[in-house]
Amino acid sequence: MYNKQYINNAFLVDSTGFALKYWFSMPPVKTKNFESIAAFLGFASFVIRLLKNYQPKYISFQFDESLGTCFRNELYPDYKKTRESAPDELKNQLELCRKFLTLMGLDNNASKKYEADDILNTIAQNTRKGGLKNIILTNDKDLYQIIYKGDIWWDFKDKKYSYKDLVHKLNFSPQDLSDFLALMGDSVDNIPGAPGLGEKTAMVLMGKYKSLKKIVQNLETIPEELGSKYKRFVKIIKDNQKIIYLSKKLATLEYITDLNKDIAAIQRKVLDINGLEALFLETGMKEGQKESWLRDIKKLFIS
Repeated sequence: MYNKQYINNAFLVDSTGFALKYWFSMPPVKTKNFESIAAFLGFASFVIRLLKNYQPKYISFQFDESLGTCFRNELYPDYKKTRESAPDELKNQLELCRKFLTLMGLDNNASKKYEADDILNTIAQNTRKGGLKNIILTNDKDLYQIIYKGDIWWDFKDKKYSYKDLVHKLNFSPQDLSDFLALMGDSVDNIPGAPGLGEKTAMVLMGKYKSLKKIVQNLETIPEELGSKYKRFVKIIKDNQKIIYLSKKLATLEYITDLNKDIAAIQRKVLDINGLEALFLETGMKEGQKESWLRDIKKLFIS
């Protein structure tokens, strides 16, 4: 049932991103009960493939349900303001995805207060303390910051980064990514950053000083060390420290103290094959596909 090669790894999945991939890439599959189950079919197929190919003992899936209700919106009301709420059709499919995971005996979580990234960060810290190494499945570069030695960031395609790879790629520790975003901002999440200080300048500053703290400590000598043109950026940083540190707070992943710390919580549980059959009937999945999936799923749980 488990692959010994990955027995000391926890597979942690940024699930909403994968569901969205199928939402946008697959044509609608209309059934009698749903406008489309395409995203669900794509996501469920991805889960089956993941279990079949890697047979992990520890695995957990996180979903985003905090748009507009996240604690970060209390700090900065415009956080992710440009993001549109998911249409009901997509919400229905995400609900099907979570039902599927539960019936498969696979841990899955979502929160109205915290983002999936925060949950992933929390579980990753807990598994690390429990002696496991983490394989983070995601397309989100923000999750670089939870990669430590022994961990892997993987988009489940061709991009796979170790801690060493990320240090080389960024030229600073991935744990200090929030410092980098504090300086340059993040238009995707509507994190403001320092006005007039872009990615290129932030990269040079972080490459040289490695952290926001050291940048601030060395403000007076930056023009001497990097050139007179940096006088303007020194002034920007001095004049905008309040918004810079707010941006750092917005970009820093939280540790959720009341989430279950026991790594047994993310160990694969008993399969509910009857519940799965009922779910597939509910979705209106074609009979041939339903029977094929049930056969394949049963094989995944044979020791």
